[in-house]
Amino acid sequence: MKFFSRALPVFSLMLFLLLLVSPCAKAEVNLTITFVGDCTLGSEEHERAKDTSFDSYVNNYGYDYPFSGVLDVIANDDLTVANLEGVFYNYEANKVSKTYNFRAPTEFAQILPLSSVEVVSLANNHTEDYGAQGMLSTVDALAEVGTPWFGTTAYADSVYIYENKGVKIGFVAVYASQWGSLREQLDRDIESLKASGCNALVGVMHAGTEYDSYRDAGQTSLANYFINKGCCLVIGHHPHVIQGVDVIGGTTVVYSLGNFVFGGNKAMRALYTMLAQFTFRFADDGTYLGHTLNILPAQYSGYADYNNYCPVLVEGTAAETVIGMIQRDSNIRLNPYVEGVGAVQEFVPAQ
Repeated sequence: MKFFSRALPVFSLMLFLLLLVSPCAKAEVNLTITFVGDCTLGSEEHERAKDTSFDSYVNNYGYDYPFSGVLDVIANDDLTVANLEGVFYNYEANKVSKTYNFRAPTEFAQILPLSSVEVVSLANNHTEDYGAQGMLSTVDALAEVGTPWFGTTAYADSVYIYENKGVKIGFVAVYASQWGSLREQLDRDIESLKASGCNALVGVMHAGTEYDSYRDAGQTSLANYFINKGCCLVIGHHPHVIQGVDVIGGTTVVYSLGNFVFGGNKAMRALYTMLAQFTFRFADDGTYLGHTLNILPAQYSGYADYNNYCPVLVEGTAAETVIGMIQRDSNIRLNPYVEGVGAVQEFVPAQ
């Protein structure tokens, strides 16, 4: 008995060391990814030279200005994903005939890495504002500053795989108006992500009716497509206003994030926006376990009466207003906003 008593501390130490090196002792992997909505990092031609234009603000305040109001959030996650609407292109040539065309000089691509925006979607209705030349110039400008992109588009095609802590998350995106003509390519892109060993998939859709606070049938159809393809998240934008959140099986659908850094115009048509911040959970072997959404209410300008192109978080009554706007188009009862934290939703397990 006396021998056992003396040996017990040694045995306990050995057991502890065995647990440390045992595969069973590995901790779960958590990754935090923040999604923001429509980011137009350039002006229209007739606005560009005005003091109130996005271009003038950036030239006056620096490339790190537009995202500076939310940098504390997006610089402290693992990945920030934005929808880039418009092109990085130094010429007015090849301008497509349409109501709005958004263009920025190629050096404005520096805004993204300087602001901790690590990847962008290019599958939307403004990356072709200056034809194939504008689109390809944008791709080159992004490569120059080391910012990857993804999207199944008419002029270029790319998926994105985020690798960290031994897991892979695959991203694919499409613009709803091109979904029909590009569906076979989109199918192949999703299959390529699966073949690459992605542990989880995210589908991004640019879809919906502009300035409508409720999702439409096209958004629902495209969201269901991504769900059926195995995506655990479906993230939407294009309506320029925030819309609802659904949980369908093991998938969270955010139908519209709203505008974010929106240099397209100085006038205010919709002030509120949000950051959708997801924490992904993986087992120690990389198996996807599920995710949690935290809604961070914001407005896409620091002022309510004009656009200063610098989004900021909101709190109090304004934050509750944002949650209320999301709630009216949601199929779940949202958890309330908590000051200094956000509106953290229930864990959605993998299915």
